[in-house]
Amino acid sequence: MSIVHCKFREVELETESESFDLHNDFDFAGCAYDVVARSVSLRWIPNEYASSNQRRSIVVEMRGVFHFSSSPRDPDVPFSEDTCLSSVGLIPPSAPMLDSAQSDAPPNWHHVFTFMSGFRLRIGAESLFVLPNDI
Repeated sequence: MSIVHCKFREVELETESESFDLHNDFDFAGCAYDVVARSVSLRWIPNEYASSNQRRSIVVEMRGVFHFSSSPRDPDVPFSEDTCLSSVGLIPPSAPMLDSAQSDAPPNWHHVFTFMSGFRLRIGAESLFVLPNDI
């Protein structure tokens, strides 16, 4: 099986050949944490704003997970905001989740996914891939 390397830049998911706007063109559909395999899968589905050539789901798999945590959503915000990615960045393992995130960082830093509802996922992983059947 061939896998596609990728990286996040703010709200964009970039591969060698494509870029996906996960804030405007895709809705977050959920995540799955496989404790035994030490992997987290994050899934986005295209919304009505996605271009016709990007109308497919995207699954990003993070492997070799060494940290997985979340912070709660704002209960006063509509649940529809849970699907809208606000930002993605990297922070040092010792930093609080609210620290300023960066686009480029050492491999041991954690990804922080922030959603418009205030919900945050923090994931430290050895590698990051887009699964081949989805792009």
